[in-house]
Amino acid sequence: MANMDPKHFIKTVLVDELGQLIPTHPYISFVMMGIGIEFLGKCLDSAHSDWNEPNRSAVNFKDAILKIPSLQRYGTYLVSHKLYSSFRCGLAHAVSPKLQVTLSSKNEMGHLVEHGSRINLKAEDFYADFKAACEYIISLNFPSGDKMNRAFLQVPGPWFNAGTDVKNGKTSSLA
Repeated sequence: MANMDPKHFIKTVLVDELGQLIPTHPYISFVMMGIGIEFLGKCLDSAHSDWNEPNRSAVNFKDAILKIPSLQRYGTYLVSHKLYSSFRCGLAHAVSPKLQVTLSSKNEMGHLVEHGSRINLKAEDFYADFKAACEYIISLNFPSGDKMNRAFLQVPGPWFNAGTDVKNGKTSSLA
């Protein structure tokens, strides 16, 4: 078994693996980025040591947007376009954004272009800001007892990547 701490998880999954999805599977990448923003907010939430504490999703998502420098430009859209509900919840619960948000990639439409009552998010530009947010979290120092300094995910086999030997087919959270 290999144990990943949160920073290793961020680098391996949210930066490296997600970065590979952007050019070929931009729509799927939006789902991961919406959930990932919430996770980054959980990383900042030192008052709560349980990664799965209920009723914290909106707070953690909004905190990430408001506190992480590369995401702060989306702060205005938390209210004007209900970014948490429209983007994160729409994708996490129905795999579709709600009416206030549209999604694009490549040359379909520019990033943060308002059209009608909607705001467009372009995968490549949004990922650049998301990746910078991940790198920001990785660069922070957390107190010794903080959940960021403990094992986060247990993975069968000695490492976590496409070549991991998964004999029992299980990956479990240590939270």
